[in-house]
Amino acid sequence: MIPVLAYVVMALSGVMVVWGLVTALVDKPPGRAQLLYAAGVEVVTVAQTVIGFVGLGQGFRPVELATTIGYLIGVVVLIPVAWFWANVERTRFSGVVLAVAGLAVAVMTLRLLQLWIPAG
Repeated sequence: MIPVLAYVVMALSGVMVVWGLVTALVDKPPGRAQLLYAAGVEVVTVAQTVIGFVGLGQGFRPVELATTIGYLIGVVVLIPVAWFWANVERTRFSGVVLAVAGLAVAVMTLRLLQLWIPAG
């Protein structure tokens, strides 16, 4: 994991949270720009996850290996599920779904930073 990239993921996810909540408050479904932004956040999240798995493949062992692998997989799944949901259900609550996914990605990325400590 690259800490600076993890902070970028958390910041971008934070914007996703705020944007999703604002969309819900103004009673509109997410627009194309918001969905494209979520896809962009996913791209950065996937990059960080790939870097994490490369580190594990090169022999890095965090204190909690199984938990770290679970978070690396889970953090990549959240945004596509929320994105699909927001596209299928075009209501104001789709913004809330995107906001919840953004919050979960931010928290999981923070937890990954905490887990990314070498064992021993």
